[in-house]
Amino acid sequence: MTKVHWVIESLYLFLVIVCFVYFFVLVQNSRNGWQILELKDDELPLVSIIVPTLEEENNISKCLGSVTKLDYPNYEIIVVDGGSKDKTVEIAETYGVKVLVDENLPTGWIGKSYGCHVGYAEAKGDVILFTDADTKHSPESLKITVSHLLGSDVALFSMLPYLEAYRFYEFFPSYLYFLSFLCGGPRDDVNNRYNKNSFIASGQYMLFTKEGYEELGGHTAVSSSLVEDVALAKLVKEKELGLSYTDGTKLVQTRMYPDGFGQYFRAFRRAIWGGIVTLTPWRIFFMILWLIYFVLAPTFMILSYFSNGPYFIWDYTIGIIVNTGLYLAYAATIYFYWNKRGDTKWYIALFFPITQLANFIVIGVAIYAGLRGKKVSWKGRYYSTQGTETLKKEGKKDLTDKKVPTAKQIEKSID
Repeated sequence: MTKVHWVIESLYLFLVIVCFVYFFVLVQNSRNGWQILELKDDELPLVSIIVPTLEEENNISKCLGSVTKLDYPNYEIIVVDGGSKDKTVEIAETYGVKVLVDENLPTGWIGKSYGCHVGYAEAKGDVILFTDADTKHSPESLKITVSHLLGSDVALFSMLPYLEAYRFYEFFPSYLYFLSFLCGGPRDDVNNRYNKNSFIASGQYMLFTKEGYEELGGHTAVSSSLVEDVALAKLVKEKELGLSYTDGTKLVQTRMYPDGFGQYFRAFRRAIWGGIVTLTPWRIFFMILWLIYFVLAPTFMILSYFSNGPYFIWDYTIGIIVNTGLYLAYAATIYFYWNKRGDTKWYIALFFPITQLANFIVIGVAIYAGLRGKKVSWKGRYYSTQGTETLKKEGKKDLTDKKVPTAKQIEKSID
């Protein structure tokens, strides 16, 4: 064995040790803890549930069918549609909820953030829940989360819904959420209002006190962010208003991208770059180490089988055992992280070089687009990765001087 080979193998082992030490610290400091404030039904505050939509005819029934059956005494539902050409609005209206439509997106706004802003302008609740059209809520979920929000004395409670998966590619997000876990930091730090280096949130479930939301500046403060959920969580931590985040629960479930791999690719290409420019740099460094480990694990395992000595420190047999073990350790980590957060299969984790290669491509394309300042598309709209402009697919309509209307003005215009 040459000195170079010895150094390479030693660096690989050191990389693995660093990765697992960091992961162990995250896990040991990431335990769920509900702080429920016991309240009678007449003491629970009015909650405004806001659902931004665009081309959601295949999802909206699942969402509204669940939120209209919540075991909660006092809430309103506001659907804000961005100009769907399908039957989203028609279906939503059958549930007897308030439906607002505005297809004119102001310059500098991301569509979802604008929809949330319009819904907030109409909201009457002291607590505001922003949730996605692809979520399904258990009847008891709102009472539990509102009681936790008030019991924790925080401005924002967010949780990652349990991810349902049916098609092969629908299992892929597990890896990207694993990377976001590495970047967000341990939950104890995320939930510590004074630790400003750790923050994460899921836009599929964002529960605010109205007072806290307004103190942040609402979605207006993150109007151009590609990851408005993480950006809002970062603002909460910066202002020390209190953030509570959890996952691994089935209170809310989702099936995110049932329409094909292309939908999945476009969604995460947009989100990955937004996360990179928003999250804490030194935590992103540890994510990069895990990405390197992802590449090296199968590479060194294969080399250990087909090379007699030069690519591992020990003799042939021990080299195979060690490198195979390091490969399986990576697979087991992915499975361990995800098995309570979403549907999973053992073979998805075991053959991660194949299944996660697609995610690696998504990450690469997202970074390339972000560094080059290229636009990303989502549901017919194009967004700048620099966060400075929004263009409609059908033309470069100048909305620079457009004022953001109130929800009442929008509702009046469609009556």
